[in-house]
Amino acid sequence: MQRLRRVRVGARLSATFGSVTLLLVVMIGAAVSNIVAQRNADQRVAASAGLQRDALIAKFRAADLNGWQTAYAFDAIRGVPDATTDTVGLRAKFLASAEALRQDLARIGAHDLSTEERRQLATAESAFDRFMEVDARIVAGYRDGTPAMIAASNDLVAGEALAWFDQVAAAVDQLAVEAQADTETDAAAARTTSTRGLTLMVVVGVACLVIATVLTWTAARNLVNKARNKAILAAIVEQSADATLTLALDGTITTWNSGAERLYGYTADEAIGRRVAMLLQPDSDVRHAEVLRGLSEGIEFRFEETPRRRKDGSEIFVSTNVWPLRDDDGELIGGAATERDVTARREREAEQRIADERAARAARLESLGQLASGVAHDFNNLLAIILNCVDFIAEDTGDAVADDLTRIRNAAHQARELTSQLLLFAKREPTHVEIVDLNTVVTDAADLLSRAIGAGITLRCHTCSSALPVYANRSRLDQILLNLVINARDAMPGGGFVAIATRTVEVPDDPAQPLPAGCYAQLTVSDNGTGMSAEVKDRLFEPFFTTKPADQGTGLGLATVYGIVGDAGGTITVDSTPGAGTTFRILLPLSSLVRPGRPPEHRTRSNISSSSGLPG
Repeated sequence: MQRLRRVRVGARLSATFGSVTLLLVVMIGAAVSNIVAQRNADQRVAASAGLQRDALIAKFRAADLNGWQTAYAFDAIRGVPDATTDTVGLRAKFLASAEALRQDLARIGAHDLSTEERRQLATAESAFDRFMEVDARIVAGYRDGTPAMIAASNDLVAGEALAWFDQVAAAVDQLAVEAQADTETDAAAARTTSTRGLTLMVVVGVACLVIATVLTWTAARNLVNKARNKAILAAIVEQSADATLTLALDGTITTWNSGAERLYGYTADEAIGRRVAMLLQPDSDVRHAEVLRGLSEGIEFRFEETPRRRKDGSEIFVSTNVWPLRDDDGELIGGAATERDVTARREREAEQRIADERAARAARLESLGQLASGVAHDFNNLLAIILNCVDFIAEDTGDAVADDLTRIRNAAHQARELTSQLLLFAKREPTHVEIVDLNTVVTDAADLLSRAIGAGITLRCHTCSSALPVYANRSRLDQILLNLVINARDAMPGGGFVAIATRTVEVPDDPAQPLPAGCYAQLTVSDNGTGMSAEVKDRLFEPFFTTKPADQGTGLGLATVYGIVGDAGGTITVDSTPGAGTTFRILLPLSSLVRPGRPPEHRTRSNISSSSGLPG
C-alpha cells in the first residue's frame, strides 16, 4: 500500500513537472513570437509616423503657397517694382514654396501608400499642376500691364487659382488625416501585439505557479474572499446614513458608525465604552432592561418612533431594529442596532393631520352652514306668515287679546333674529360693507364692552400704532367684539381679565395656510378663564353647540362670529388650555384703498382698581 501510494505521488509529480515544462516551452515560444511581431509593428508605426509627418509638412507648405501667391498679386496690383520677377521678391518666395511642395508630394509618393492614399496623392498632384498652370497665366497678365489683363489675373487669383488650391489643400489634408489614422491603427496594433504577448507570458507563468501551489492558493483565496466581504460590509455599515452600533450584553457600546455620530452628536471615541442608556429618555429604563434581557435570550426587537436624546439634550424620534449578535462559532456575544431618524417625517405627519382636521372642520361647518341657511329661509317664511296673521288679528280684535298678540309678535321677532344669526353663519345674509379702521372699532366699543363684562373683570385694549383699514360691516365687527367678550366673561365666573389687541401680521406662503400670503390685520381677544378641552374646541363654531345651560345660550354666538369673519375674507382660530384661558385670533385682509393715518389713542377700561394675569 505504501509503495502504491509513493507511485501515485511520483506520477502526480511527474505529470506536474511535465505540465510546467510544457508551459515554460510555450512561454518561451510566445516570447520569441511576440518580439518578432513587436518589431514588425514598430516598423509599421515608424512608417506611418513618417507618412503623417510628410503629409503635415505638405499641408502647411500648401498654406504658405497660397499666401505667397496672394502677396505677390497684391504687390503687382499696387505697382511694386519687380513684383512679377521670378528671381526676387515675393514672387521668388512663391516659386520656392511651390518647388518645396512638389518635393513634399514626391516624398509622400515614396511611402507605401494604400489605394485611397494613392488616389488622394494623385488628386493633389493633378490639382497642383493645374494651379501652377493658372499661376503662369496670372503672372503673364500682370506682366502685360494692361488694365484688362490685370483684371483678368485678379479674377484668376480669386477664382480658378483658389479653386485648384482648395483641391490641393483638401487632398493633402485628407492624406494627413489618413496618415494619422494609420499611425494610430498601427500603434494600437503594436500595443495589442505587445499586450497579447505579455498576457500570454503572464498567463503561462501564472499557470505554472497555480499548478505548483494549487492547494495553498485555494485556501488563501477563501481567506481573502472572507476578509474582503467583511471589509465591504464594514464599509457599508460605516458609511450608512443610518446609525449603526453594537452592544455588549450589559449595554456597553462597542462600535459606533459615522451615521450614529451625525444622528446623536457623539464621536466614536466619546460613545464607545459608555452605556447605551445615555441615548435614552429617563422614563425608558424598564424597556431598556427588557431589551437587554431579550438580547441575552436571542430575541429580536423593532420599535417605531422611539424617543432618543442627543448630545445637546434635544429630543429626536427614531425607528429602531435590534437583534442578537453571534460570533463565528454561534456564541451570543452582544447585540446590534440600526436606527433611522424619523423626526422630520413625524413632524410632517403631524402637520398633515392638523391640515386634514382643519379641512374636515371647514367642510363640516360649510355643510352645517348650508343646512342652517335652508332652515333659516324656510323658518323666515313661516315667521312672515305668523307676523302677518298677528297683524290682521290685531286689527280685528280689541284690547282683550292685544297683550297676547304682542307677546306672539315679540316671540316671532326673536325667532327672526335667530334666523338672521343662522344666515350670518351661513354667509347668506346681505350686508353693507365699508372701509373701517379696526383700531377705531376697538376703541369706540371699549365703554360698551366694559359695562357688558361686569364687575371683577378687567378690560384691556391695546391697538396698533398705525391705522388698520379693513373692508367689512362696522356693526358686525362690533358684534364680533361683543360676542367674544361676553363669551370670555362667562368663562371667568371668579373674575379675571379680557385683553383685546390689534396689530399687523405677515402670513407666509404656506400650502397649509388657508389665506394667501400677505399682510393682514390681526384682532386678538384673550382671557385667563377656565379654557376649554380639545373636544369642545373642535366643535366651537358649530351652530347651536354650547356648553352653557339651556336657558343661558343659543349656541349661535361663536357660529355668528365665524360667519362674519368668513364673509369678510378672513379666518378665525382659537388657542385654549384648560385652566389657563383662551385666545381668539382673527385675521382680516388689509384694504389698500385707505392710506394709514394717525392711530387712535390707546385706552384701557378697568372695573377693578388693580389688574393681574397675562399682558393683553
